[in-house]
Amino acid sequence: MKSQELCNYLERLRSARNMSQETFTTGVVSLRQYRRYLNGESDIPFQVVDQLSEKLGVQTINLLREIEAARLEEQKDVDEFYNHVANYNFDVVKEKIAYLESKEFVDVSNKMLFDHALCMYKLFTNQINRDTAASFNKNLINMNKIHKQSIFTEVEMLILSSILDLTDDAKEASFISEKLKFYLMDSSTIISSNYNLGFNLVLYRLSKYSGKNKNYDDVIVYCDLGIKRNMKLTNMYLLEYFYYFKALAYYRQENYELYEKSLVRCFNALELENFDKKIKKFTDLINEDFNINFKQFIIDYYEKNQ
Repeated sequence: MKSQELCNYLERLRSARNMSQETFTTGVVSLRQYRRYLNGESDIPFQVVDQLSEKLGVQTINLLREIEAARLEEQKDVDEFYNHVANYNFDVVKEKIAYLESKEFVDVSNKMLFDHALCMYKLFTNQINRDTAASFNKNLINMNKIHKQSIFTEVEMLILSSILDLTDDAKEASFISEKLKFYLMDSSTIISSNYNLGFNLVLYRLSKYSGKNKNYDDVIVYCDLGIKRNMKLTNMYLLEYFYYFKALAYYRQENYELYEKSLVRCFNALELENFDKKIKKFTDLINEDFNINFKQFIIDYYEKNQ
């Protein structure tokens, strides 16, 4: 558990008990040092946690259990909020904004993901432009330090990947792509935040970016990673996109056998999900991209391969 998570939860309890910071810290630690703990400038020693817990009338072991439960609950709330933004469920998003904005977050990563999701919601609803969104997300992950950073959280990777869709700077986009590629290939450099769907979204954005830049081998590598991850976690998040991007990559490489197989698997993923609007969206995309009738293509494929 991170030091700052402990401090944030202690601060939440202190505020709920209507106790001033001065009263809370007197006899334990200086107010200046306590605020350093809150800002993440220093790690809080366990002895200090123990003494502050005692002031709140809470046993330290119970405090730790409460923090973990609160962290998981807020992670669930933020994950749901992010997914509603990503799926353009804006009526639900509006209902949840006030609650989450007033929330005192325990986990810094949860707060970061919420701020990112809120930024993207404002972009999608034309409250801000792409440049403003890009600038906000860069500040959120402290883009200036990315060059030196050796370890990322999954949430940081998710936000970094979003800039691929927001920046018009080809050099910056290339740097982000290479940075993410390096870390994706070495899982020891990624601190898991249990945000499983975020990892797939990073792979989706890298696949899309690589396709635009005609790096078709990279597209296939990223899509295969996403497909394997879905199979391992037994979910279907973005699965149809991974097969669709693979089909496009193989088609551009003139590998028509694997192009057809990938397109059929894209169809199967869509059918399993059984969401009419998405099926129509992909049918229109595929008809245009490959100059085919998608439905007839599937019929012909199965007749040919009986």
